[in-house]
Amino acid sequence: MAEILVVEAEDGRLLRDEVEEGELYEKVKEEASRLLKKWDPSLSDFTVIRGNYELTYKIPIPIPVVDKIQAFNLQVARAGNEAVVTLPVYTISYNNEWRGDTYRDRAICIVTYYIDEDAKKQIIEYAIEATSKPKQLTPQPELALTEEDIARLEAGLEEAEEKPRKKRRRRRRKKSS
Repeated sequence: MAEILVVEAEDGRLLRDEVEEGELYEKVKEEASRLLKKWDPSLSDFTVIRGNYELTYKIPIPIPVVDKIQAFNLQVARAGNEAVVTLPVYTISYNNEWRGDTYRDRAICIVTYYIDEDAKKQIIEYAIEATSKPKQLTPQPELALTEEDIARLEAGLEEAEEKPRKKRRRRRRKKSS
């Protein structure tokens, strides 16, 4: 049994944050089943996405945190005087919308291991941020060329086309006798 963190947010507001005993995968299934009842298939998609969230701790890491990192078999990498812990996170999205090239999670539930209060705070902030505003899905290129830039590019192309190519001569090797 492990301590599992369940965070639910909607429209940039925290609805629920609880630490419960259980197994991570079973808790994900339990929450997904509960949220299926809230889901309106005529309005949105229902997704469960497994991902990672990176937590940063100053070295030395507190012993209780080290114990949980080891118990959950989490990956740790060192970055200078900090340790980066990769936390598995399951995001259940049950109220979302597509508008043109933007996507918005209106309501999500995040299920992950409970590490400590600092990690809990970061996950809560992430859930609130994820539901607070739409995300742009296709990057808009920002290429701005002036008339002068275009004229210089065209002149460079014309110049390249006008220059005759030099033919390379092949040298023959003399046969050694």
